[in-house]
Amino acid sequence: MPFQNNYANLVTEKPQAHTRLIRDYDGANKDFDFIIIGSGMGGGILADDLADRLGNSRRILVLDAGSFVYPTHVYNISRVPNFSVARHFGVDNFIQSPTDSRFIGEKPQLAFGGRSIFWSGLIPEAQSWELEFFPENVRRDLDSTYFDLAANRMNESISLGTRAQEFVEHFRNSPLNNDFEIKETPRALHQPYLNPDGTPRSQFFIEPTGVFNTAELLINQVGLTPGGDQDGQGLFIKLNSFVEAINNLPFDWYEVKTTDTITGEQVSFYSPKVVIAAGSVESPKLINRSAVYQSMPEQIKQLVGFGLTDHPVTGESAAYVSSLGNNPRINLSRRDHAKIIFYSRGNRDANGHIRYPFNIEMNINHEYWHLRNNDPSAEPVVDDTSKTRVDIKFSFGNCLDDENGIFSHANDGYTPEIRFKRFSALDDLLQSRFPALAGWRRGQQEFFNLLNETRNRVFAEFNDVDFMTGEYGGGSGKQWPFGWGTVHHACGTLRMPWKANLNGNFNNQSVVDEDLKVRGTAGLYVCDMSVMPISTAANPVRTLAGLALRLSEHLG
Repeated sequence: MPFQNNYANLVTEKPQAHTRLIRDYDGANKDFDFIIIGSGMGGGILADDLADRLGNSRRILVLDAGSFVYPTHVYNISRVPNFSVARHFGVDNFIQSPTDSRFIGEKPQLAFGGRSIFWSGLIPEAQSWELEFFPENVRRDLDSTYFDLAANRMNESISLGTRAQEFVEHFRNSPLNNDFEIKETPRALHQPYLNPDGTPRSQFFIEPTGVFNTAELLINQVGLTPGGDQDGQGLFIKLNSFVEAINNLPFDWYEVKTTDTITGEQVSFYSPKVVIAAGSVESPKLINRSAVYQSMPEQIKQLVGFGLTDHPVTGESAAYVSSLGNNPRINLSRRDHAKIIFYSRGNRDANGHIRYPFNIEMNINHEYWHLRNNDPSAEPVVDDTSKTRVDIKFSFGNCLDDENGIFSHANDGYTPEIRFKRFSALDDLLQSRFPALAGWRRGQQEFFNLLNETRNRVFAEFNDVDFMTGEYGGGSGKQWPFGWGTVHHACGTLRMPWKANLNGNFNNQSVVDEDLKVRGTAGLYVCDMSVMPISTAANPVRTLAGLALRLSEHLG
């Protein structure tokens, strides 16, 4: 039975904004040079780059099950917090039996542009110690070429201004610089209104907004309701188009079988090159219910859908402060704001263990650059707006976890069972995850001491520190470090070559190879977070954008 809006909360509509901006592909020619399934960060950037380079000579089709939900990034909608909007569009595309140790706290969003329209636009770069988990060729290409190209494609902001630069300069002259590389947090700019240096092309904004989405990128690519030859060359889009299966055809072509989520009409499209970019939950499900799955090597089949993980992030440690440093002393007010990242340098101790397998994210008066929260009447928490507020949190890397997985099969009604160990099961992190990532095992109190000592090193650079939160720890009144597992940066379900621990060897029994081609296939690729061999401490979107651009070059 074809897909019949099996997912609760999936938006299936075609509003006027959709018809006035996007012409869904309705041509007679169902053959394409490239078909991309999914329009999020991976699929959207890949399609845009293919169209830039090959659009005059090739046919490119983007299929997405989602609707055109918003004509703008949701951060531009005031009052309602971003997490509330994201949850409102969270789609029930899996089932689970929540327990204290196995539970995902969020749902993915399926829409034109994928999760990019709900995302804040932070694009930090994975560091060398994280890249050690990537195959050598991929690591070299990202570091030498594609991280920079990704930043350029996403219109990276250079600075939030002189005050942010002063923060960076101060911390670079502090002892923290020995263990962390300290920079302003790279942020994407809301295209197309700002120049790469953060200055407005016209007076729409006075500072970079830090939002980016591939829905706008693709609309910019195809124009407003293009009326050109639908059977000619170029980029074409078809929304509300759920992909049922990918089937093998003679001469190494593929049938991509779809169902219209509004009308129920079924139509097939054909191509020698198909790229799955539906996300870490949806992409392995699509492979499982496709004929291509049966032709895959048996040892590769067993990996499809498994390895699912995310990167643990601590709760925020917050304090009011009066100033920064003493030589010189930088007096602060509520009008000052910055977002700073402390990248771990990956320094090792005498045992070869990574001392700090985490980055530190610092926000200064963050409500002034979170667009949603700059309406005083919508202040989300009790806050003293007469004081300068500093928030920090720790973001850890995390190896893949083969005990986590999606138990999907062809007749599961599109909503398989999913298993995910919550990060609040700290013993698991301390006894298996962090040993694989960093090499060390620590008891709970020893681990809390590491977090608190690092927190105190950061806040020691400020004056008149008045903590709003307690120390990290598990006792009464203490701040628990990690929350539920999430699907915010879920990865690893269709992995590239990976290694199980920092000092291990690479395992080439992976679902995709170093060029993201599914093993045992002629022209089937994956380009989303599911290919990641590790969940990096840095937000992974820049890495995915780099992988998308690398795949684009490989394809032509």
